Parts: sequence; C-alpha cells; structure tokens
Amino acid sequence: MDRKSNRDVVVLWLWFLSLATTTIQFSLSEGTSDVIRSAGERRALQRFKQGLVDQGNYLSSWTGEACCSWKGIGCDNITRHVVKINLSRNPMDGASLGGEISTSLLDLKHLQYLDLSWNSFEGLQIPEFLGSLTGLRYLNLSNAGFTGDVPRQLGNLLSLQYLDIGGNSLNIENLDWISPLSILEVLDMSWVDLSKASNWLQGMNMLHSLSVLVLSDCGLSSINPLPTVNFSSLTVLDLSENPFVSATLDWFSSLGSLVSLDLSSNNFHGPIPTALCNLTALRSLHLFNNSFTSTIPDCLSHLTSLESIDFSHNKFHGILPVSIGNLTSLVALDVSNNAFEGEIPRSLGELCNLQRLDLSSNKLVKGLEFLDLGADELSGHFSKCSSVLSVGNSSSSGPTSVSVRGLPSLSYLNISGNSLNGVVSEKHFANLTRLKYLYASSNSFTLQVGSDWNPPFQLEILEMGYWQLGPLFPAWLQTQKDLMGLDISRVGIKDAIPSWFWSLNLDYINLANNLIYGTVPSLPSAYQIFLGSNKFTGPLPRISSKTFSLDLSHNSFNGSLSPILCHQNNEENTLRSLDLSGNILSGELPDCWASWTLLTVLRLQNNNLTGHLPSSMGSLLWLRSLHMRNNSLSGTLPPSMQGCESLTVVDLSENEFSGSIPMWVGKNLSSLMVLALRSNKFTGSIPMEFCLLKSLQVLDLAYNSLSGTIPRCFGNFSVMASQVQPRRLFLSYNNSAIGFTDTVSLVVKRTEDEYSSTLDLITGIDLSCNNLSGEIPKELTSLQGLIFLNLSVNHLEGQLPMEIGAMTSLESLDLSRNKLSGVIPQSLAGISFLSYLNVSYNNFSGRIPSGTQIQGFNASCFIGNLELCGPPLTETCVGDDLPEVPIPGPADEEDDDDWIEMKWFYMSMPLGFVIGFWAVLGPLAIKKTWRVAYFQFLDSMRCKLFGCCW
Repeated sequence: MDRKSNRDVVVLWLWFLSLATTTIQFSLSEGTSDVIRSAGERRALQRFKQGLVDQGNYLSSWTGEACCSWKGIGCDNITRHVVKINLSRNPMDGASLGGEISTSLLDLKHLQYLDLSWNSFEGLQIPEFLGSLTGLRYLNLSNAGFTGDVPRQLGNLLSLQYLDIGGNSLNIENLDWISPLSILEVLDMSWVDLSKASNWLQGMNMLHSLSVLVLSDCGLSSINPLPTVNFSSLTVLDLSENPFVSATLDWFSSLGSLVSLDLSSNNFHGPIPTALCNLTALRSLHLFNNSFTSTIPDCLSHLTSLESIDFSHNKFHGILPVSIGNLTSLVALDVSNNAFEGEIPRSLGELCNLQRLDLSSNKLVKGLEFLDLGADELSGHFSKCSSVLSVGNSSSSGPTSVSVRGLPSLSYLNISGNSLNGVVSEKHFANLTRLKYLYASSNSFTLQVGSDWNPPFQLEILEMGYWQLGPLFPAWLQTQKDLMGLDISRVGIKDAIPSWFWSLNLDYINLANNLIYGTVPSLPSAYQIFLGSNKFTGPLPRISSKTFSLDLSHNSFNGSLSPILCHQNNEENTLRSLDLSGNILSGELPDCWASWTLLTVLRLQNNNLTGHLPSSMGSLLWLRSLHMRNNSLSGTLPPSMQGCESLTVVDLSENEFSGSIPMWVGKNLSSLMVLALRSNKFTGSIPMEFCLLKSLQVLDLAYNSLSGTIPRCFGNFSVMASQVQPRRLFLSYNNSAIGFTDTVSLVVKRTEDEYSSTLDLITGIDLSCNNLSGEIPKELTSLQGLIFLNLSVNHLEGQLPMEIGAMTSLESLDLSRNKLSGVIPQSLAGISFLSYLNVSYNNFSGRIPSGTQIQGFNASCFIGNLELCGPPLTETCVGDDLPEVPIPGPADEEDDDDWIEMKWFYMSMPLGFVIGFWAVLGPLAIKKTWRVAYFQFLDSMRCKLFGCCW
C-alpha cells in the first residue's frame, strides 16, 4: 500500500472515531435526560402514594427507581413516560385504597389513563385539579366512595374518550360543562343525582361520538322530545331505575345503531312505544319491572337480531304472539310475572338458539306441547331446527323421515307459577339433551313415564313442586348425576325414600308436604333440606356441619334433641335455621347451644319438651326468631339470654314459665317486634322497661297472673302508633342462606289464627285474663295503628278514655269482665273498621253511642250491661218517643165481628205482658242479686260449652 493510500485510511479511521465519539456523547446526554424525567415522575408517584391509605399493602411494589415496573403503572414503550395509572380494586379482594388524592398527579404531564374505581375514598369529593390533566383519554372513578358535586373542570378534558363516575353519591345540577367533550365515546353516570339537571338530554345530545350512555338510577323524571338526534351513533343506552313521570320516546327511532336498550325498573306504562320497532340492530331489550299494559306488538318480530328479551314483572296481557317464532336469534326470553294467558305458542319450538326461557307466573293454561317431538309428523314439514331421523314403519316399504322439533339448544326453562295442566310423557323431553335447569313448580302436570325411563338430559336444578309424580318415589332421579337442587314438594309421593337417594350429591332438597314415611338414617351434606309435613318416624338424624337450613317439622320424630345437637363435631357448624316443630320430641332442652352460634331461626313449638331454658342459649347472638310454644317448659327466663339482642320474634306461649318477666327483655331486646308469653305462670307487674321496645307491634301477655297497672308509657310504641304499616322485610328470612317466612299464632276476635305473610302488618295488645287493676291509661289512645286490643277479664276500673275514638285502625276491642263504669264515649262510633266489640260485664250506663258501625252489632255484645240503652238494644232511653201502635178500624159492617175479636185480643195483650213481666222478669229487674245469679248461671252454661278464662 502506498503512502497516499495509508493517509486515506488514517483519515477515514479518524472520521469514524469522531462520529462514534459524537454519537456516544449524544446518547449519554439523552440517557441522562431520561433519568431526570423518570426521577421526577417517580417522585410524583411517591408523593401520590403518601396521601393514600393502603391497608391491604397493595402498593408494596412501589419501591426502587424503575417506576414503570410498579404495580398499576404503565409507561410509553419509547419515551418511558408514565401514561397509565390503574389502581382499580376487585371488590372480592377485600381491602381497598383510601385517603387523599395528591396534586402531585399534575406532574405526570403525559398521563392518559387514570383508573381509581372500586376503592374507598369515603366522603371525598372528586378533586377539581383532575380537570387540568388535559392529556387524559380514560378516566374511571366509579364505585370509589366519592361524594358531593361533580366538578365542572372535568369539561376541560377535551381528549377524554371514556368517563365513568357511576356508583358514587354525586350530584350534578347543570350539565352544560359536558358539551365540549366532543370525542367522548363512553359515559357512565349511574347513581349520580341528575334530578335537578333539566338539560341532561340536551347535553348528551351534543356528544356526537357517544356510543355508550349509562344513566341508571339518576333520579330522572322526564324524557323530553328531541327535534334532532345528534348522538345517533349510540350502541348502548341504559336509562333503568329512574322515576320517569313523562317520557317522549318517538325520537328513539333515530337510534338506528342501538344494540342494547335497558328501560327496566321505571314508571313506564301503557303500550310498548312503536318507535322501538325501528331499532333493527337491537340485540338486547330489557323492559322488566315497569307497568306496560298492552299485548306484545307484532312489529317486534321484525327485530330479527334480538338475542335477549326481558319483559318480566309488567302487566302485559293477551296471548303470546305466534310471531315470536320469527326471532330466530333469541338466546334468552323472559316474560315471567305478567298476565299472559292461553296456550304457549308452538312457534317457540322454532327458536333453535334459545337457551333460557322463563314463562313463570302467568296464566298460561296449556303448555309443554311445544316441546313435543312430533314423531308422527312426516317429512316435508320440517321445522327450522329439525334433524332427520329414520324410524321403521311396518306400514310402508321403507323408513319414514320425521321432523324432530323442540328447542334443542335449551338449557334453562322456567314455566313455574302458571295454570298449566295435562299429562307430560317421555316424548316431551326427548330432544332436550342440553337442558340443565328446569323450573316447573306450581302447575298441575301429571308425569307419566316408564319405571325404566332414562332422561336424555343431565339436570343441575329440577323443580316440579305441585306436579303429580307419585305415589312411588321417582326412580329416574338416580340417573341425574349432576343434580344439585331438587324440589318435588306436594307431588303425592306415598312411598319410602330409597337408599340410593341419600347418596346423591345435592345442595338443595325439598320433599315437603308429601306422605313419605320411614326413618331418615342420616342427612346428606346439603345446604338446605326441607322434609316437613310428611310421615317420618324414629329419632332425629344427625345434622351435617354444612347444612344451614333444616326443616323436619310436622312429622313424627321422637326422642331427645341431645343426640343431634350435642354430638362431637370438630367442624364449624353453619346451621342458620332449624325447624323441628310439630313432632313428638320429648325430654329437656340440651345445654350445648354454644356449638350453634350462627342460628337465626329456632322453631321447637308443639312438642313435648320439658325442663328449663338452658343458659347456653345466651350464646345464640344471631338468633332472630325463637318459637317454643305449646311445650311443658318451666322455670324462669335465663339472664344469659339478654345477650340475644337480635331477637325479633319470641313466642314462649302455652308453657309453664313462672316468676316475674325480666326487665332485661325491654332493655336489651330492642329489636323485638313480636313478644308472646301467653298462657304461662308469670307473676308481678308488667316491666316499665317494655316501653323501650320501639319496634314492638304485637304484645301478648294473656292468661298469666300479672298484677299492677297498665304502664302509661305504652303509648310510646311507635310502630303501633303509626296508621300506615310499612312492609318490613326483616320478618322474612328468604335469602340464599335461609328459606323461611316467620309465622305466629295470635288470638284475634276470640279466634286463633296463624299469621305469616301478613304478620308484619298486624299490630295488637292482649293483656286479658290477668289481675291488672287501675284505669285504662288514656295514653293508649295514641296507638292509632293498633288493630286489636284485648283487656278483658281483669280488675280494671274507672271510665273509658274519651279519646278512644282516635284509635281509628281498631278492628277488635274486648274490654269485657272488668269494673269499668260511666258512659261509653260517643267517639267509639267513629271507628269505621271496628267489627268486634265486647264491653259486657262492666258497670257501663247510659246510651250506647249512635253510629252505623256500633248499631250494626248484635246486641249479645252488650249482655250484662243492663243499664245501657238505645239501639241496637231493645231497651229505650228515658225521653225517647215510643212509636204509636196503629189501631185498625172497621172497614165496613162485614168486619164488625172480626173487629170485636181483635179488640179482645189487643186488650188482653197488655194484661198478659204485665203478668208475665212481674212474674218472671220483674224480680230480675228489681233485685240485683237475683239478676247477677241469673246471668252467672247463663255464663256457667256458656263456659261449659265454649270455655272461659276467669
């Protein structure tokens, strides 16, 4: 190589070296800049973390310098700027974030995504500075505990495409700030109070790009007309759970892109708006829980893209249209709880994709025919989801093709609660190979299948209550290996349960109200077991630790409770409801209730139990309903039970409890609604602490030996004082854990009835058959919601409070067999619902109050008060004008002889009356002792026939 060439090589090498040096320096400079920027964003995130309360240690990874690797943080792949913060929490994970939201977020200049949903910023307002994060495209603050006004500054987020602030306690009075968000695509404001935002619809209509709008439970009262629809790109519209008073839905027809429409739980009424028939792209239509009163319009059959329809809980009537079979894309159809009638249309069998069908609680009278395979239908009449079978036919030269119909994709079928009847055979189910859930209770079907029937399906839930399946136990159930829930109550089984049944892995068993006999060797580990109202005998079976609801009532189980309640069990018992009422159980109550601390309902009434209430019953801290009625229990109420502060219903009537009623009943059991201690041996006075029972609505202390006066503070019973009794659901424990509605036997109008579904509407006080004295406190008259009041057979005296007419809800009033005196207040006649009144055997005097209600009573209600006068009694009061008796005169001479005979007849009537009165009734009217003895004789005869309580 010559010298020139060497020089060129050196020059070229020096040039490359210089270029490399420059590149390295530039790279080092850029790296230093990135480190500086990263450090600034890291410090901002750390300050943000400092303001948060992180009880679950969710942000434990926020350490070190590599903030892009921290949990919930996302960075740009090129610039490494923080562009995403996702701190959304799963509600099932427990602890969530709280505290304050630091303004350090403003240092994250490139932040595009912020999700703080499902956290617990309780009482915190949405920070106004979030409106300065102008690069945000996604903002989700839903279900995070925010309160107060939504800041108008959110209208500055012009790049926002997704905004969700639903599920918080927020309110907005003016929505004009939302109009600038022109590229917003998803907006969820569910639960936000928009009741004062009259311009809500106009504001939404300015969002041209909006595709999802959720305004559920926002307090909206009206939907105004829209001359021009600008947000026609909507695909999802949810306006559910709003109290709409007026609504104009004509403009809905312009929402041609709408895929999902939810108008459920509003106040819509009348026919379905015809504008809905133009939504040809619609796949989901939810109108449930409204007051639509029309038939289903045929025009809906044009919406062939519909996959889900929910029209349940409305007032739709008429027949199910045959055109419903045109909706071939349907996967779910729910028309339950309406007033549809007639037959189930066979066109339902054309819906090949249908997986969920709910026709329950209507007035359908013919059904399951659409499930018929139609095996006698020849080829050429195929349904849209038919398949061809070849079956032999001896009358033809070759095989015959038949159409197989019947919802082959169906997995959920609910036809319960109708008036369907008829015979159901094997062919009705032959094509339902995918059926998993069958709800058909409360119909009158008769199932006729062979003893060797092997169903084509494997059910998980089967409910056939009120069918006719008996008298033999259905053997085909043993083929259902996947069965988890079974209801065959009231199906006429008169058989013993086969041994294979107890090996089924069921979670729910309901065999109640049959005539099943035999013993129960052991209970399966099902969560809920209902075997009540059968003919089971023998000792009680042991309870599985997994069972939380057990009903063995109204059978003939015998023996003691100890073997099933006190056996050794290392597992935690989950029992919530135990009903053993109506058996022949005997012996004392076991003292091992500390092992059953989760019990909510305990029903042991109508047995032969003896002894005292054990102290361990005080361990039942969750107990709400306690029924021990009609046993032979004795002793006093144990002090340990004052810890059972959740008690709502206590019925210890018809036992032999004695001593004073403890004061802690009033002090500690503040949730009591029903307290029944009838027919025991309690003594002493009524504790004044009872007046603390503000929720009390039924108090029955009759047939004891209580003394003293009626506490004046009884007028403080606030529930009894209310004329409008709200439906209070805490008497019903129908939830996932306990299927139970409380019942209590009450004596009203001298008739004992059992109240269940209406128990929360009954209010009353029964203190009859005691030794109470003193006056009836006028404070009782403030109980304007009281339905029955029985103070009979005591030693009450004095006059009735003049304000008694204020008790306008009274239907039954019994004050008989006391020492009450004076006049009966005229205000009593103003109680319009009063249908039973007994004030007999007192010392009342004067006129009976005039009024159509009381004068319509039978006079026997006042027997023993002979000083009373006026209607409806025959005795007239002093000063009343007696009606003149008309004296007929002779019409002509031919009637003279008849008139002479009539004259002698009328002349003899007064003489006969005087002689009869003074000979028989006169002594009773004059001599009081004779009168008392006479009526005592009549009452003794009545007591022998009907019983009495004095």
